[in-house]
Amino acid sequence: TYAFESPKVFDKLLIPTDSDLRKTVVISNPLGEDFSVMRTQPVNAILNAVAFNYNHRAASCKLYDLSNIYLPKSLPLTELPDEREQLSLCAYGSDVDFYSMKGVVIESLMQLGLRKDAEFNPVCERPYLHPGRKAEVVYEGKTVGYLGEIHPDVCVNYGFKENARVYIAVLDVPALLEFADFDRKYTGIARFPAVTRDIAMVVPKSVLAGDIEKILKQRGGKLLESIKLFDIYEGEQVEKGHKSMAYSLAFRASDKTLTDDDVNAVMKKILNGLASIGAELRA
Repeated sequence: TYAFESPKVFDKLLIPTDSDLRKTVVISNPLGEDFSVMRTQPVNAILNAVAFNYNHRAASCKLYDLSNIYLPKSLPLTELPDEREQLSLCAYGSDVDFYSMKGVVIESLMQLGLRKDAEFNPVCERPYLHPGRKAEVVYEGKTVGYLGEIHPDVCVNYGFKENARVYIAVLDVPALLEFADFDRKYTGIARFPAVTRDIAMVVPKSVLAGDIEKILKQRGGKLLESIKLFDIYEGEQVEKGHKSMAYSLAFRASDKTLTDDDVNAVMKKILNGLASIGAELRA
Protein backbone atom coordinates (compact mmCIF):
# COMPACT_ATOMS: atom_id res chain seq x y z
CA THR A 1 0.00 0.00 0.00
CA TYR A 2 0.99 3.65 -0.39
CA ALA A 3 2.99 5.37 2.34
CA PHE A 4 1.01 8.55 1.72
CA GLU A 5 -2.57 9.53 2.49
CA SER A 6 -4.90 12.46 3.08
CA PRO A 7 -5.12 14.46 6.35
CA LYS A 8 -8.90 13.91 6.14
CA VAL A 9 -8.28 10.31 7.21
CA PHE A 10 -7.97 11.35 10.85
CA ASP A 11 -11.52 12.71 10.91
CA LYS A 12 -12.86 9.51 9.32
CA LEU A 13 -11.12 7.51 12.06
CA LEU A 14 -12.42 9.78 14.87
CA ILE A 15 -8.87 10.63 15.91
CA PRO A 16 -8.85 13.67 18.27
CA THR A 17 -7.31 16.91 17.06
CA ASP A 18 -4.61 16.78 19.76
CA SER A 19 -3.58 13.17 19.02
CA ASP A 20 0.07 12.44 18.20
CA LEU A 21 -1.20 10.48 15.18
CA ARG A 22 -2.02 13.83 13.52
CA LYS A 23 1.62 14.90 13.77
CA THR A 24 2.60 13.85 10.28
CA VAL A 25 5.44 14.32 7.84
CA VAL A 26 4.03 16.60 5.12
CA ILE A 27 5.11 15.92 1.52
CA SER A 28 6.74 18.93 -0.18
CA ASN A 29 5.43 18.18 -3.68
CA PRO A 30 2.45 15.80 -3.30
CA LEU A 31 0.47 14.40 -6.21
CA GLY A 32 -2.60 15.85 -4.50
CA GLU A 33 -4.28 16.24 -1.12
CA ASP A 34 -5.03 12.51 -0.98
CA PHE A 35 -1.26 11.83 -0.94
CA SER A 36 -0.02 14.83 1.03
CA VAL A 37 1.10 13.29 4.37
CA MET A 38 2.99 10.15 5.37
CA ARG A 39 0.99 7.54 7.24
CA THR A 40 1.10 7.39 11.04
CA GLN A 41 -1.34 4.46 11.26
CA PRO A 42 -2.13 1.52 8.94
CA VAL A 43 -5.88 1.33 9.57
CA ASN A 44 -7.13 3.56 6.76
CA ALA A 45 -5.49 1.61 3.93
CA ILE A 46 -6.76 -1.82 4.90
CA LEU A 47 -10.21 -0.51 5.81
CA ASN A 48 -10.53 0.97 2.34
CA ALA A 49 -9.63 -2.40 0.81
CA VAL A 50 -12.10 -4.31 2.99
CA ALA A 51 -14.83 -1.71 2.34
CA PHE A 52 -14.27 -2.15 -1.42
CA ASN A 53 -15.08 -5.85 -1.08
CA TYR A 54 -18.07 -5.14 1.16
CA ASN A 55 -19.56 -2.64 -1.28
CA HIS A 56 -19.13 -5.13 -4.12
CA ARG A 57 -21.37 -7.54 -2.17
CA ALA A 58 -18.69 -9.95 -0.96
CA ALA A 59 -20.34 -11.98 1.83
CA SER A 60 -17.09 -12.16 3.75
CA CYS A 61 -13.57 -10.81 3.48
CA LYS A 62 -10.27 -11.46 5.23
CA LEU A 63 -7.25 -9.37 4.26
CA TYR A 64 -3.79 -8.65 5.60
CA ASP A 65 -1.39 -5.79 4.93
CA LEU A 66 2.32 -5.58 5.72
CA SER A 67 3.48 -1.99 5.37
CA ASN A 68 5.20 0.89 7.14
CA ILE A 69 4.10 3.86 9.19
CA TYR A 70 6.23 6.97 9.75
CA LEU A 71 6.32 8.59 13.19
CA PRO A 72 8.23 11.89 13.32
CA LYS A 73 10.44 12.32 16.38
CA SER A 74 9.98 16.09 16.16
CA LEU A 75 8.35 18.65 13.86
CA PRO A 76 9.65 20.30 11.82
CA LEU A 77 11.85 17.35 10.95
CA THR A 78 15.42 17.40 12.18
CA GLU A 79 16.05 13.68 11.59
CA LEU A 80 14.43 10.77 9.81
CA PRO A 81 11.08 9.62 11.28
CA ASP A 82 10.69 6.31 13.06
CA GLU A 83 9.76 3.92 10.24
CA ARG A 84 7.90 0.92 11.69
CA GLU A 85 6.57 -2.09 9.83
CA GLN A 86 3.01 -3.03 10.75
CA LEU A 87 1.11 -6.26 10.17
CA SER A 88 -2.59 -5.43 9.81
CA LEU A 89 -5.38 -8.03 9.70
CA CYS A 90 -8.94 -6.99 8.87
CA ALA A 91 -12.07 -9.07 8.31
CA TYR A 92 -15.83 -9.29 8.36
CA GLY A 93 -18.27 -12.17 7.86
CA SER A 94 -20.47 -14.63 9.70
CA ASP A 95 -17.45 -16.55 11.01
CA VAL A 96 -15.58 -13.49 12.31
CA ASP A 97 -15.87 -11.93 15.75
CA PHE A 98 -13.62 -10.47 18.44
CA TYR A 99 -12.64 -13.90 19.75
CA SER A 100 -11.81 -15.37 16.36
CA MET A 101 -9.59 -12.36 15.64
CA LYS A 102 -7.99 -12.81 19.05
CA GLY A 103 -7.30 -16.43 18.12
CA VAL A 104 -5.61 -15.33 14.88
CA VAL A 105 -3.39 -12.97 16.88
CA ILE A 106 -2.45 -15.71 19.34
CA GLU A 107 -1.62 -18.11 16.50
CA SER A 108 0.46 -15.44 14.77
CA LEU A 109 2.51 -14.90 17.93
CA MET A 110 3.02 -18.64 18.31
CA GLN A 111 4.25 -18.94 14.71
CA LEU A 112 6.79 -16.23 15.46
CA GLY A 113 8.07 -18.27 18.39
CA LEU A 114 6.51 -16.19 21.17
CA ARG A 115 5.74 -19.16 23.40
CA LYS A 116 4.61 -17.34 26.53
CA ASP A 117 1.00 -16.26 26.90
CA ALA A 118 0.14 -12.79 25.65
CA GLU A 119 -2.15 -10.61 27.73
CA PHE A 120 -5.08 -8.63 26.33
CA ASN A 121 -5.58 -5.36 28.15
CA PRO A 122 -9.05 -3.82 27.60
CA VAL A 123 -7.65 -0.35 28.38
CA CYS A 124 -6.97 0.54 24.75
CA GLU A 125 -6.88 4.17 23.60
CA ARG A 126 -7.90 3.68 19.98
CA PRO A 127 -10.86 5.95 19.08
CA TYR A 128 -11.59 4.06 15.85
CA LEU A 129 -12.34 0.88 17.81
CA HIS A 130 -15.59 -0.06 19.56
CA PRO A 131 -15.31 1.12 23.20
CA GLY A 132 -16.39 -2.26 24.60
CA ARG A 133 -14.67 -4.59 22.14
CA LYS A 134 -10.99 -3.72 21.97
CA ALA A 135 -7.72 -4.65 23.65
CA GLU A 136 -4.01 -3.93 23.64
CA VAL A 137 -1.83 -6.98 22.95
CA VAL A 138 0.82 -7.16 25.67
CA TYR A 139 3.75 -9.58 25.68
CA GLU A 140 6.14 -9.73 28.63
CA GLY A 141 4.93 -6.33 29.76
CA LYS A 142 5.39 -4.63 26.38
CA THR A 143 2.57 -3.54 24.07
CA VAL A 144 3.10 -5.22 20.70
CA GLY A 145 -0.23 -4.43 19.02
CA TYR A 146 -3.97 -4.10 19.43
CA LEU A 147 -7.21 -5.58 18.14
CA GLY A 148 -10.92 -4.92 18.23
CA GLU A 149 -14.13 -4.20 16.40
CA ILE A 150 -14.20 -1.08 14.26
CA HIS A 151 -16.30 1.70 15.83
CA PRO A 152 -19.80 1.81 14.23
CA ASP A 153 -19.37 5.49 13.28
CA VAL A 154 -16.09 4.69 11.55
CA CYS A 155 -17.76 1.84 9.67
CA VAL A 156 -20.34 4.28 8.33
CA ASN A 157 -17.56 6.70 7.34
CA TYR A 158 -16.05 3.95 5.17
CA GLY A 159 -19.29 2.98 3.48
CA PHE A 160 -20.37 0.01 5.60
CA LYS A 161 -23.98 -0.33 6.73
CA GLU A 162 -24.77 0.71 10.31
CA ASN A 163 -25.15 -2.91 11.48
CA ALA A 164 -21.89 -4.09 9.90
CA ARG A 165 -19.27 -5.57 12.17
CA VAL A 166 -15.68 -5.29 11.03
CA TYR A 167 -12.68 -6.49 13.03
CA ILE A 168 -9.05 -5.49 12.89
CA ALA A 169 -5.76 -6.41 14.51
CA VAL A 170 -2.49 -4.50 14.14
CA LEU A 171 0.85 -5.95 15.27
CA ASP A 172 4.03 -3.88 15.50
CA VAL A 173 6.68 -5.98 13.75
CA PRO A 174 9.81 -4.39 15.34
CA ALA A 175 8.34 -4.98 18.80
CA LEU A 176 7.57 -8.62 17.96
CA LEU A 177 11.04 -9.29 16.55
CA GLU A 178 12.54 -8.53 19.98
CA PHE A 179 10.89 -11.74 21.21
CA ALA A 180 10.77 -13.86 18.03
CA ASP A 181 12.39 -17.27 18.16
CA PHE A 182 12.32 -19.65 15.20
CA ASP A 183 14.01 -22.55 17.00
CA ARG A 184 11.51 -25.42 16.70
CA LYS A 185 11.40 -28.51 18.91
CA TYR A 186 9.01 -31.33 18.15
CA THR A 187 7.62 -34.01 20.44
CA GLY A 188 6.24 -37.39 19.49
CA ILE A 189 2.57 -38.29 19.26
CA ALA A 190 1.00 -38.65 22.71
CA ARG A 191 1.02 -42.23 23.95
CA PHE A 192 -1.72 -41.85 26.53
CA PRO A 193 -5.30 -40.58 26.13
CA ALA A 194 -6.53 -37.17 27.25
CA VAL A 195 -9.25 -36.67 29.82
CA THR A 196 -11.66 -33.78 29.24
CA ARG A 197 -13.77 -31.89 31.74
CA ASP A 198 -16.23 -29.08 31.07
CA ILE A 199 -16.68 -26.34 33.60
CA ALA A 200 -19.36 -23.61 33.56
CA MET A 201 -19.26 -20.69 35.97
CA VAL A 202 -20.91 -17.37 36.72
CA VAL A 203 -18.51 -14.48 37.28
CA PRO A 204 -18.79 -10.69 37.65
CA LYS A 205 -18.63 -8.85 34.32
CA SER A 206 -15.44 -7.15 35.47
CA VAL A 207 -13.61 -10.50 35.43
CA LEU A 208 -11.74 -10.94 32.13
CA ALA A 209 -11.35 -14.21 30.25
CA GLY A 210 -7.61 -13.71 30.63
CA ASP A 211 -7.96 -13.62 34.42
CA ILE A 212 -9.80 -16.93 34.39
CA GLU A 213 -7.39 -18.59 31.98
CA LYS A 214 -4.42 -17.47 34.03
CA ILE A 215 -5.85 -19.29 37.05
CA LEU A 216 -6.69 -22.38 34.99
CA LYS A 217 -3.10 -22.62 33.75
CA GLN A 218 -1.49 -21.89 37.10
CA ARG A 219 -3.64 -24.39 39.00
CA GLY A 220 -3.80 -26.95 36.19
CA GLY A 221 -0.05 -27.36 36.12
CA LYS A 222 1.69 -29.77 33.75
CA LEU A 223 -1.35 -32.02 33.42
CA LEU A 224 -3.50 -29.32 31.82
CA GLU A 225 -2.95 -29.71 28.08
CA SER A 226 -5.45 -27.26 26.60
CA ILE A 227 -8.20 -24.74 27.43
CA LYS A 228 -11.11 -23.85 25.17
CA LEU A 229 -13.71 -21.18 25.92
CA PHE A 230 -16.88 -22.44 24.20
CA ASP A 231 -19.69 -20.31 25.64
CA ILE A 232 -20.32 -16.83 27.02
CA TYR A 233 -23.84 -15.86 28.06
CA GLU A 234 -25.44 -12.77 29.55
CA GLY A 235 -29.21 -12.80 29.97
CA GLU A 236 -32.21 -13.35 32.18
CA GLN A 237 -30.91 -16.60 33.62
CA VAL A 238 -27.76 -14.92 34.93
CA GLU A 239 -27.65 -12.46 37.82
CA LYS A 240 -27.42 -8.81 36.79
CA GLY A 241 -23.83 -7.61 36.56
CA HIS A 242 -22.60 -11.15 35.93
CA LYS A 243 -21.90 -13.41 32.96
CA SER A 244 -21.76 -17.15 32.40
CA MET A 245 -18.59 -18.62 30.92
CA ALA A 246 -17.95 -22.24 30.01
CA TYR A 247 -14.62 -23.91 29.30
CA SER A 248 -13.53 -27.30 28.07
CA LEU A 249 -10.34 -28.50 29.76
CA ALA A 250 -8.13 -31.34 28.49
CA PHE A 251 -5.72 -33.14 30.81
CA ARG A 252 -2.96 -35.57 29.79
CA ALA A 253 0.13 -37.10 31.35
CA SER A 254 3.19 -38.07 29.36
CA ASP A 255 3.95 -41.22 31.40
CA LYS A 256 0.61 -42.80 32.26
CA THR A 257 -3.15 -42.88 31.73
CA LEU A 258 -4.76 -40.41 34.12
CA THR A 259 -7.30 -41.69 36.62
CA ASP A 260 -10.37 -39.85 37.88
CA ASP A 261 -8.55 -39.25 41.15
CA ASP A 262 -5.65 -37.59 39.32
CA VAL A 263 -7.97 -35.22 37.46
CA ASN A 264 -10.21 -34.57 40.46
CA ALA A 265 -7.21 -33.42 42.49
CA VAL A 266 -6.26 -30.89 39.81
CA MET A 267 -9.88 -29.75 39.40
CA LYS A 268 -10.10 -29.09 43.14
CA LYS A 269 -7.10 -26.74 42.90
CA ILE A 270 -8.65 -25.00 39.91
CA LEU A 271 -12.01 -24.51 41.63
CA ASN A 272 -10.35 -23.06 44.72
CA GLY A 273 -8.50 -20.58 42.52
CA LEU A 274 -11.66 -19.60 40.65
CA ALA A 275 -13.51 -19.02 43.91
CA SER A 276 -10.91 -16.37 44.80
CA ILE A 277 -12.13 -14.17 41.91
CA GLY A 278 -15.81 -14.60 42.72
CA ALA A 279 -16.62 -17.44 40.31
CA GLU A 280 -19.55 -19.71 41.13
CA LEU A 281 -20.14 -23.01 39.39
CA ARG A 282 -23.33 -23.44 37.38
CA ALA A 283 -25.34 -26.60 37.84
